[in-house]
Parts: sequence; C-alpha cells; structure tokens
Amino acid sequence: MKKRTRQTRGATKGRQSVIALLTDFGDRDHYVGTMKGVILSMNPRARIVDITHNVLPQNVEEAAYLLWACYRYFPQGTVFTCVVDPGVGTERKIVCVGTDQYRLIAPDNGLLNLIAHQETIRESIAVVDPHRFGLQPISATFHGRDIFAPLAAQVSLGKPLTKFGKHYDLTIPSAAFYEPERGATNGRILHIDHFGNIVTNIPEKYFGRCTIKVGKIVISTRIASYSEAPEGLPCMMIGSSRLIEVAVRNDSAAKVLNANRTTPLSILKTSEH
Repeated sequence: MKKRTRQTRGATKGRQSVIALLTDFGDRDHYVGTMKGVILSMNPRARIVDITHNVLPQNVEEAAYLLWACYRYFPQGTVFTCVVDPGVGTERKIVCVGTDQYRLIAPDNGLLNLIAHQETIRESIAVVDPHRFGLQPISATFHGRDIFAPLAAQVSLGKPLTKFGKHYDLTIPSAAFYEPERGATNGRILHIDHFGNIVTNIPEKYFGRCTIKVGKIVISTRIASYSEAPEGLPCMMIGSSRLIEVAVRNDSAAKVLNANRTTPLSILKTSEH
C-alpha cells in the first residue's frame, strides 16, 4: 500500500480548497461578491470563507491583527487572500508567502507583519507581470478583482508560488509584540473590537507583572472574566488571542477611556514574577 503523505504545499488540483478573504471593502458594494465570482469561475470547487470585510478603511495594522488572530484555526492548505491596500495602482508589490501549512497573498505594506513574526516563512515571492494571469484590462483601482482573486484561485488549484513571480525577502519586524527583553518600553493598541474591548500587543505572560496606562488612565485591576469586573471600572484581562485586553463590564472600554487605536499605551511596571 502506498504511504499517504501530509499535504504541506497547499491545495491539489480538483480539491475543495479553502480561500479565506479579508478586506476593507465592506458589505454595501459589489466588490466582495465580484472577487468571489472571479474565484469561482476559475475554481468552482473552492470554498470561500469571509474572515471580515469590515476592516477600517486603509487600516493595515488592524488587518494584520485580525489575520493573525484567526489564521491558525483554518484547515491546512488554506489560501489567505488579504486586500487592505492603500497603495493600489502604485508600484507597491503584491507578495505570496508560504508557511508549512498555509499560503498568504497580500500587498507588501505590513499586512503580514504579525504572522511573519510568528511563523517560519518557507517561500516568499513578489508577483511579476500580473498581465499573464490576471483579468484584462487590469484596473488601477480594483486589484482585488483583477489580480488577487485570479491569483488566489490558481494557488488554490495547486500552482506553485514561483509561477507568479520571483523570490522576495519579506521584511520581518523585530518587535511586533511587547517584549521588554528586546528593548520595548511601551505597548500598542492593536484593535478595538465590536464590543469596545481594547486589544493590546502585550502577551499574556505579562498579565500578572505589569500595570498599564491607556492615555492618561492607569489600569491595574485584573479579572479572569467579564462578570468579575466592577461596573464602570476598566480592567485588564487575557483575551481569546492570548493578549492583554482592557474591558469594561456591560460597556465599551474604548468609549469609557476615550481611546482609539492611536491612543498611547504605557507600561508602568514590569516585575520579574
């Protein structure tokens, strides 16, 4: 009997591949539906999953967090196709990245930073001459339809990334998450979710060791669940992404603290234990 080997190089032809879409296109216009139409025209067996299309417009850092927070829960071979692209129509590169289990397609604008910080990148190419495989003519404003969707469909059919471009050294950030051992002195707000919870870039291992300040407000109370929080008091907790979050019971922490993604986040104390 022939030994079955684990599939690590993406989807094979004819397989019901998963293509996961993440954009800032919203759900009011035709853009997302058009991308899906292109994908299904080229790979009718593709299974398309919407991560979200409500990334704040042009907010690359938020997109990077949302992708990082969910990608590991997808099946092996998933092709992540991410279009938050303020530089559409310019000379910015489109990159295709391969890890041991996934393929990721995105503009080279930092959208893959958090994943590149955590995953081992096995392949990284920059797309060359999309006129060879994209829709014609290629619009200067809708590369999601004309380049990203055809590329995702063909990668999902098993075509190697090297068919679409040449090797490219993806820049990997040195400190995507708060790590005082690497010289970080302050944290960052990565995301504010639908409930107003503030997601920081501070890993859970610092939960019992630090006090933080969001803007001018010091947060020192720690809770394990929302129900433990006193009404109206901003508290720290470990969120589902294993990062420290700030929450207010039955309210929006962002509203209570008058915070947004650019609000300064200071680390006031980091103990050894």
